[in-house]
Amino acid sequence: MKDIVMKDATHTIKGNLTLKDSTKNISFPAKVMVAADKITAVADFNIDRTQWGINYKGPNNPQDWVIRKEVNLKLNISATKK
Repeated sequence: MKDIVMKDATHTIKGNLTLKDSTKNISFPAKVMVAADKITAVADFNIDRTQWGINYKGPNNPQDWVIRKEVNLKLNISATKK
């Protein structure tokens, strides 16, 4: 996985990402903000789609070679205390 370095990242989040029935352990930089009743995390990072078996007509197909392996994920997660 090729990382994007977030200039304002405050934490590294680690967890499992499941795509197409394939689960991989990942970690990515995130800006985490904590308030009295809410926590928010913002992240922007890349994954290699082929690590999850996401290919166009198979991994050995020349048509797949012209598609970038990197996929950009942007997350904005928030949780509120009840």
